[in-house]
Amino acid sequence: MKVRCNTTLISALLMSLCLLSLIPGSLGFASTWRVRFYDYSFMQEQNLLMPLGFYSLGLEMIGLIVLWTEYRKKELWAWFVMLIILLFFIFPSNVLPLLLQVVETPKTWDWSGFFKGILEGYRPGIWMAVGLLDFLVMVFALLLPIKAFFGKRPTAQINGGSANE
Repeated sequence: MKVRCNTTLISALLMSLCLLSLIPGSLGFASTWRVRFYDYSFMQEQNLLMPLGFYSLGLEMIGLIVLWTEYRKKELWAWFVMLIILLFFIFPSNVLPLLLQVVETPKTWDWSGFFKGILEGYRPGIWMAVGLLDFLVMVFALLLPIKAFFGKRPTAQINGGSANE
């Protein structure tokens, strides 16, 4: 069996790796299912991490199923499903917090300090950088096979012959 290396395959592999990298965090959130409330000194807060983990796992599984079934067949609706996952699942959780921090503190935001924090092992900075990298790789992977999805479609065959006959 020969596997052709084309842009759709490369795109599916890159997006699959990005989605698979999100599963450990989602499993961590989902594993808090036994904790119903978090106790603080003055109140109890409902555990919202558990449903977030299960929702995330569901979206990640949907993305992987779409990638390895219809996306690889260059179905246009599958490309749009991956776009929706990218814009409404990956962007708000991975990129939006960093953008909001930059916008809220434009005069005090320092990119060199951000990168220095990453090099020194500052965990929130690392998480933001990994999230941004994950988003950028997925954008690249989604745009890579754009010609395969939106390029000229082959003409349909009618009654065993070509449409041009």
